[in-house]
Amino acid sequence: MTSSATGVHSPARSGPVSICAVICCYTTDRWSVATRGIDAVARQLAPTDRLLIVVDHNAALRRRFLDHVDEQRPVGVATDQIVVVDNAGETGLSGARNTGLANATEDVLVFLDDDAIVRPGGLDEVRIAFTDAATVAIGGGVHPAWDGRAPRWFPREFGWVIGCDYRGIAADGGEIRNPIGAAMAVRRAALETIGGFATELGRVGTIPAGCEETLMGIELRRAYPDGRILRRVAFAVDHHVPAQRADLRYFLSRCRHEGQSKALLSRIAGPSQALSAEIRFVAATVTTAVARYTARFFHGDRSAAARLAVMVLGVAVTAIGTLIGSLRGAPSAARPSVPGRSHTPVTADDLVSIVIPSVGRDLLPLTVHALLAQESPNIEVIVVDNRPARGDARALVSAITDGRLRVVDQPRAGVSAARNAGIAAASGRIIAFTDDDAIPDPDWVTRILDTFAADSTGSLGAVSGRVFSTEQTTEIQGWFEATGMFDKGPTATVWSMAPQPAHRVLGEQGPTGVFFPYVAGQFGSGNNMAFTAEALSRIGGFDERLGTGTPSRGGEDLDGFRSAILAGWTVCYRPEMIVRHHHRDTMADLRAQCYGYGTGMAASLAKVLGSRHALGVLRCLPLGLWLLFAPGSTRNEIFPDAWPRHLRALEQLGYLTGPWLFVRTHLQLRRRTVAGPRRRQS
Repeated sequence: MTSSATGVHSPARSGPVSICAVICCYTTDRWSVATRGIDAVARQLAPTDRLLIVVDHNAALRRRFLDHVDEQRPVGVATDQIVVVDNAGETGLSGARNTGLANATEDVLVFLDDDAIVRPGGLDEVRIAFTDAATVAIGGGVHPAWDGRAPRWFPREFGWVIGCDYRGIAADGGEIRNPIGAAMAVRRAALETIGGFATELGRVGTIPAGCEETLMGIELRRAYPDGRILRRVAFAVDHHVPAQRADLRYFLSRCRHEGQSKALLSRIAGPSQALSAEIRFVAATVTTAVARYTARFFHGDRSAAARLAVMVLGVAVTAIGTLIGSLRGAPSAARPSVPGRSHTPVTADDLVSIVIPSVGRDLLPLTVHALLAQESPNIEVIVVDNRPARGDARALVSAITDGRLRVVDQPRAGVSAARNAGIAAASGRIIAFTDDDAIPDPDWVTRILDTFAADSTGSLGAVSGRVFSTEQTTEIQGWFEATGMFDKGPTATVWSMAPQPAHRVLGEQGPTGVFFPYVAGQFGSGNNMAFTAEALSRIGGFDERLGTGTPSRGGEDLDGFRSAILAGWTVCYRPEMIVRHHHRDTMADLRAQCYGYGTGMAASLAKVLGSRHALGVLRCLPLGLWLLFAPGSTRNEIFPDAWPRHLRALEQLGYLTGPWLFVRTHLQLRRRTVAGPRRRQS
């Protein structure tokens, strides 16, 4: 076969398949299991096969292996079939594997870890697999061989932490993105085509990093789009798991390093491929495991609660590692801020710019008419057409001739990008926001101005208001209204990192418990909010990695409020500032909204994990996870009795996938385009 993308011919050939097994070693600490692994391979070598033992810059270990090979070579295995060589490349697993590649002449390279022992018949399975010309690489079955028993808290879904199979991995014969490094085989010519293993990735010594196999799999698929990477479980190994890895600290360290490696991998290969399997893992495997462990706990398995907690913690720590790795040195996606702060009081005569991002909903003209009919006439209405190629939003308001209405285009998808375009076009000192499916009350702008004018401190940066349903003609609309997701209640409330007595005129001091100000849902919602232009400039506008129209599906409004508070501004909720919203009236729309609520909240929190405020989020993470997933928590009690359970599950799924979606969006903005397989000098 030939790669349609690269013109590279398939490396397959007819005739018996010859194998070069490569075992990379670096420490005497694994001597016992490493020698057993070497002997197991030696017993399975065919006359055309070889075994390469690559020693990673350890002369004493190399001499010891030479002595062992001389003493233990099986009968029938020639002297030149087992070779011990030094790592000629960079220190680390990738450099050692590339040394194996450079010394190999056989058809297929079989890479085995120095703490993995191939089971009888394993190499025969490799030979069988590569008789199929379409097979470019395979991954074997990797079984944990614990020192003692596996910890009762260890979730099987996280077998990858110890380099082993895990619940959710592809079935025998199924296609995989990449194999597990403890047992993998790849055609030599194909591996040479992509330049071997990336030395930017891979374990060095005891540091539990990785992802070099992932990049290998991605590059093989790019070079050979018609080729296949398969899982073959009869090619099996027993992977030794020492006692020190049966420790929660190792578990979390491995998760963190995996996340950081994925961030680097995403910069090299692009996030869509680097994180594709991880997003599916969270969406499918982890979600079903939550239900499984919860059910087992209620059926008397007390350790199920520990496995559930560790699993959720592992997802969170891996996401944190990815975030920290991806955000290090990252340029800000927000607009530049300006120094200083104005103390000139807001008055009732100040201009208010109202921004409506739109993709052309039929309700847009109703929203515009409601705004142009406001009691306060000193306004400008800016409709941002977020699909200007279609021009639906512009067409919907084309018959409205009021000079206070303008339409601007923003071809970059996403409500944050649209709002930022509106901010750039705005002339007002106050910039208010609503949606194209919302109807503000006639005194909405007046209430906004009154609130800002009442602030004598100059610190009020944002206000929000109450959101009611325009109608409740369906049971679904009634369910949504009953949850209070938009309606924050009848009490005027003020939040600030530095409360002042003068704030009391705006409302009572809001709660500032363990979640403040990170869980920002209590501050308001994007369909009813207003900021000073100065505050928006200071926080850089809305983060375009968040919001409807991006993979995160939301969270940009929460991030805006939170960013304002963390920047020293005050946020105020005023219940008399009312907008009426057209709630979703079909189950499909409600499902999407519930999932998006979870992804948006989690994505906005994931952003904080890449900032100097990360510790604050980490401190409240355990309690937050309990509130989200415990059936009897106060968070879950807000849902009406008739609320379908699957909607709550969708929201919880959103919380689990949101951080990954944020990382994916972030990396898409800064990715380096890779046109084809990367070439590395050996």
